[in-house]
Amino acid sequence: MLWLTVFGLVLLLVLLGWFTAAPVPTKTLAVAQAAYRETIRQPLFWLLIVFFALLMLLSIVVPFFTLGEDMKMMKDLQLDAILIPALLITVFTASISISEEIEGRTAITLLSKPVSRRQFLLGKYLGILMAGVLMMLLLTVVMGISVTIKWDYDRLDRPPDLAEIVAVQKSLSGAPVAAQPLRYVLLTFAEIQALAPGVFMNFCQVMIITSIAVALATRLPMVVNVIICLVAFLMGRLTHVLDEQSRGNTLVNFVAQVFSTALPGLNYYDVGPAIVGEVEVPWFGYVLPAFLHGLIYTSIALVFGLILFEDRDLA
Repeated sequence: MLWLTVFGLVLLLVLLGWFTAAPVPTKTLAVAQAAYRETIRQPLFWLLIVFFALLMLLSIVVPFFTLGEDMKMMKDLQLDAILIPALLITVFTASISISEEIEGRTAITLLSKPVSRRQFLLGKYLGILMAGVLMMLLLTVVMGISVTIKWDYDRLDRPPDLAEIVAVQKSLSGAPVAAQPLRYVLLTFAEIQALAPGVFMNFCQVMIITSIAVALATRLPMVVNVIICLVAFLMGRLTHVLDEQSRGNTLVNFVAQVFSTALPGLNYYDVGPAIVGEVEVPWFGYVLPAFLHGLIYTSIALVFGLILFEDRDLA
């Protein structure tokens, strides 16, 4: 499983790097490639990565005063530090890019090539989402490094090495100079593997909120779009609280049901506390169904956005 994590992470980074200049076979992917390049070339994209990476590294030396639970607190915060910048860049870019191209009549030129409105909207969504994925992957590497160093910095009892790491250590027993650095690299990937369900569930949240931002950008200006996406994210994380507080109150229960139906239940994607609490989050029993739920909601949001876009007069 460790080697699968190593291979998967490296492969995704290579593919995302290759996609910037790769030949694309369809118009949808051509639009996606342009949106992807536009997003990663923004100064804000790299500023967010550097800022949150520094925060993640700073958490190595910052005490959390949690009576021995610093590592758990750190891991939970690291997952949030991956989610927040990805949401910021995708929502911000979707709100500005699509809205400005429509308002500035740039979309007319693109749609006359010919590129259908469906290809334009879907391509924009995929390109912006891929940029968010790149940011999340880079910060995931920083997370693995931070957690690995934290074990030694706080002199904590590290869990036993995985079988793959032990096997590599034995094979390099005659070369201790290479064995120790390689062990730390593999320990970093082991930490990433342990927190991978949380990272993937963060991706699901980004996927959903970005689809809402793209759909609304066909009609609404940037400021309104960002505010609505922020409200949708916060309320989506609080739907379970509304359900609990609505018992015994008909009006509150009605409002809670409306929010639960219209908004994505993002609280189901918040598995960070469970992971850091060493509760197993099964990939096939929980993560995959949650991903399918997010995929359905994303599809509905994009269809809604396409309906809004089809009726939009671009002239």
